Amino acid sequence: MNEIENYIKKFFEYLNSYRKFSKNTLVSYQRDLNNFLSFLNDNKIFEINRISKRTIQRFMIYLNDKNLNSRTVSRHLSALRTFFNFLTFNDLIDSNPMEGIQNPKLPKNIVKFLDEGYLNQTLNVLQSKENIFQDYVILETLYSTGMRVSEICNLKKSDIDIENGLIKVSGKGNKVRLIPLTERLKNLLLEILKYRNSNDYIFQTKKGGKLYPEYIERLVKKYLSEISEDGKVYPHLIRHTFATHLLNRGADIRTIKELLGHQSLETTTIYTHVSIEHLKNIYKKTHPKS
Repeated sequence: MNEIENYIKKFFEYLNSYRKFSKNTLVSYQRDLNNFLSFLNDNKIFEINRISKRTIQRFMIYLNDKNLNSRTVSRHLSALRTFFNFLTFNDLIDSNPMEGIQNPKLPKNIVKFLDEGYLNQTLNVLQSKENIFQDYVILETLYSTGMRVSEICNLKKSDIDIENGLIKVSGKGNKVRLIPLTERLKNLLLEILKYRNSNDYIFQTKKGGKLYPEYIERLVKKYLSEISEDGKVYPHLIRHTFATHLLNRGADIRTIKELLGHQSLETTTIYTHVSIEHLKNIYKKTHPKS
């Protein structure tokens, strides 16, 4: 193990022990830092203080040559920035090579979401079908709460407060938030709670184990692909749909931020672009002078 590999090991020990990053973030950081390490090894750079700003710039060129998009390059830089900040804070390097390095500009994509009418119609049809009750409740939970897949998988009976109509969610960075229950979802969860002990996971596999993200990805594709304009659906699309439908119906952007568990309001404002497009379409269809 060379010096840089040793520092990366110390970095992940720190993340696991103190920062309490989510599993997905840790996996992403590990993958991106492994890519950086491969680049350094190819260029015979084995000492931490040999990494300069020029090294980082060459790494960015290396990533671009691999045809990675700007969002992926930015993610790599974010991992490196956290890593070198850790080294700087602990006086393990002479200077921070990330100083002055800027992320590439990201394209402003309009967030995709599902049509409200089609989605509710589909959920109503699924409600009447036999032998898919848990699948149906998972879809209702995704749409009614805007929760992330990992949050739904980790949901336990003790997180459901039926009396006050609330779900307690442990999100990224172990940040806890409360989400109101709709009457429909409250009744559906009551049915499932009959068969769960106090510390049980709400949604389970057929063998009674904890549900896994791939299961939810499969059921979203199975039941909702037909109502997507391009046929592509994924669980996070339901989260986008939840936020967009709330905004279109007049919800305050700061309220949506809290419901989604975003740390920054800037993250939530991507949905305002969708809402503006929605308003434009309504205007064009309804105003006599449009």
